[in-house]
Formats: sequence, C-alpha cells, structure tokens
Amino acid sequence: MLWSSASIPGKPALLIVDASGDVQGWESQFCDRIYSSLRKRGLGLKAEGPVRVREPGELEPHLTDGGLNSILLLGHGAGGASGEGMGVYWSWLAEREGLTPLLPAVCTWESHDPALTERILGGSDGFAPLAVAQKSPLGPREAGLYFLKFFTELDLHSEDAITGRMVWFSDSKARELLKRRRLPGLVGVRC
Repeated sequence: MLWSSASIPGKPALLIVDASGDVQGWESQFCDRIYSSLRKRGLGLKAEGPVRVREPGELEPHLTDGGLNSILLLGHGAGGASGEGMGVYWSWLAEREGLTPLLPAVCTWESHDPALTERILGGSDGFAPLAVAQKSPLGPREAGLYFLKFFTELDLHSEDAITGRMVWFSDSKARELLKRRRLPGLVGVRC
C-alpha cells in the first residue's frame, strides 16, 4: 500500500470525544477506560478526561486549544441510539474555516454507518489530510483494542509529525492485534 505525503505537525496530541449520550449505559465508561489506558501509556491527551458533548458546537472551545492534532470521536452511526449520528459532527468539522489539520478517528460501534465511512475515507476534507474510520460494526472490545493499539503505535513512532506512513503502520499493527485475538471488525485509513 502506498501512502500520501500528507503530514500533521507534532506528536499525537489527542482529544477523546464522547458523543454517544451514554444512551445504552456503557459508552461513557468505555470512553473513560480508553482515556485512562492511553494516559497510563503516556500519550499526549488534550483534556482531563473524555469530552462529553451533545451537539457539535460544544467541541468549539476544545478545537482552539493549541497543539491539538488528533481527535477520537466516539458515538453512534446514523439511526443509531443517539439519534442523528456522527455524520452531523463530521459535517460540522468539515464546514469550519481555519481548522488546523487533524487526524480524526471515528468510531460508531455496532451502529456502523457505511455512508459516513465512505465520506471520511474517500473524501478530501481539508481539515483531515489523514483519517481513520471503521468499515464494519465493532463491538466495544474490538473498538477498544484497535484504538488503544493504533494510538499507542502512532505515539511511539511519530516524532515530529504524524505522517501517512505512520498512520498506515499503526493501522496494520492494530489490525494484526484484532486478527491474533480472532476478533471481527474492519477499520480503514486514509493515509
């Protein structure tokens, strides 16, 4: 696989966003665990915990925080348990003027939205020169393992910038972990 020459300045500085509304009762705890695990691994996190939002505009103050270059957006897909789904968040981000380049990783768990995945991975949204999105439904276990491994590898191997090559490498390591554990689920990258 070939990767683009796109890069995002700096080591990963990640904002974890819980847009689920905790409608099924486990989503907020999932986000807390992801945050705690990445914090223990020394990853650069941009808040004191997962940022919980009910609508895209609530992201505004967090996006202007200096140094942010990665966002893990967790919620439900279109028609999912939290209503409108993650498409409204993606549209809001894509329409923002002057947003610095970000590596967005989007997870909609079991309520996978194929149209959103296609938009994320096939699009050319200016704020996201690189992107990660699931290509099939992911249970909490698969999603947790994938994104923990992905961001841990990305942090270990991205010194001065997040490059397409490092996104590809981190994805391959995370997919390898799911395969070794015999867990289903496909995740795609735009790198």
